[in-house]
Amino acid sequence: MVNSMTDREPILASWKISDVLTTYPELLDVLVDLTPAFRKLRNPVLRKVQTRLVTVRQAAGIAGLEPGELVRTLNQAVGMTPPDDEVPVPQARPRAVPSWVGVAPVVRELNVTELLAKGEGPFRVITRTAREVKVGEVMRLVTSFEPIPLYDALGKQGFSHWSERIDGPDWQVLFHKDRETAVRRVNSNMSFDWADSIDVEVTIDVSELVPPEPMIKILRALEELPEGGRLLVHHVRRPMHLYDQLDEMGYAHLTREPEPGRVEILIQKSRPPS
Repeated sequence: MVNSMTDREPILASWKISDVLTTYPELLDVLVDLTPAFRKLRNPVLRKVQTRLVTVRQAAGIAGLEPGELVRTLNQAVGMTPPDDEVPVPQARPRAVPSWVGVAPVVRELNVTELLAKGEGPFRVITRTAREVKVGEVMRLVTSFEPIPLYDALGKQGFSHWSERIDGPDWQVLFHKDRETAVRRVNSNMSFDWADSIDVEVTIDVSELVPPEPMIKILRALEELPEGGRLLVHHVRRPMHLYDQLDEMGYAHLTREPEPGRVEILIQKSRPPS
């Protein structure tokens, strides 16, 4: 984010924690000393995975701090002054607990803290388990950080959620199946080739990311891609966990390996039926 000490700039609430620590590595000790919620950042594997997923604003929420308070603390620690619009804002009203909490049966439970500690992505096991949950039932997830990217992904599958911190830095998230959603399958009649002409092509590179970041970045890019467009992904391996997701979403895909350690995935976002 900055290239030298002369380019130092104030930390904003929108910065990813990874950007904060890349620019100001000395702030790792400051973060860890602020709250027990940040102690796991001393684990280099967890730090590499989690800090790229969470902004300063989101980290403040995880730690139970006001975003402006965390912004001010981090900037003061490196001798910077945050912009006026980064000052503390009034805390949001407490969320209303959904009526289904404590009532709807919990039929599936997952604790993915060990997977995350190993640097492995839990996305596939979570989504696979979610498929087994019926309308009116709940899946309970325990994780080492608030899984914000999952909210949209499972929301599209008919789930609402309720999250709260438990046991220090760990989170419990309850996913309630509100409704059935139509499952899109790959149209076997839809075919395409690397050389086909296209309306839109977007290219992203996930080769330097660690799980679950590649999956998250690819799915987000597909959400923004117009129907009929194609997404070209540069990767270092075949993303086997992704293929099932693409098939269920109705997206055709091709994979090729131009050279060892270099994989390209071309994803066609199908047009809606006419």
